Amino acid sequence: MYLVTLAKIGEILYSFVMVLDKYRTIPREGFFLNKLDAAYIAGFLDGDGSVRLQLQPRKKMKCGYRVRALISFAQKVGHEKELNWIRRKLGIGYIYVRNDEMSELKIEGFAAVKNILFQLKPYIHFKANQVRLTLKALKLLERSPKAILRAAEISDEISKYNYVMTVKKHTAQAVRDYINKKIYPRND
Repeated sequence: MYLVTLAKIGEILYSFVMVLDKYRTIPREGFFLNKLDAAYIAGFLDGDGSVRLQLQPRKKMKCGYRVRALISFAQKVGHEKELNWIRRKLGIGYIYVRNDEMSELKIEGFAAVKNILFQLKPYIHFKANQVRLTLKALKLLERSPKAILRAAEISDEISKYNYVMTVKKHTAQAVRDYINKKIYPRND
């Protein structure tokens, strides 16, 4: 009788594992998306989203700039339902209305962006270069905050892949100029 019970428990556990495998999550720290949700969100990002690094001037920073990692999703005002669903699934971000009558879900922060991109990466097609480069820059900055110049160069490279309507003001050259002027000034 004891052997029959163990066999039954084994069958139940096997069935449970098979069900879980169908909805297996992609393991990363923080939160987990199932494959279906990750694929849907990645498709949305490929079509109506962006991945970027943004340089912001900061006088208190040694290199004169800080780097922001951003993921955003956009929809016409009135179609926030999809953005809210993504926000709930990711557990982070905020939605606001832009001046061009578009609603945008914006997610910021190195850890959050890295976590999300790792989970979406297998399903990204059109923005694969932006994702790869962003993860590369985040890894560099994780190792050394002094890697800001290299991260700025990667940010410029990402911009070449993105559709942008404005000229980028804060570039790797601006960081390089600041470093040369403030940190290593030449005395001619």
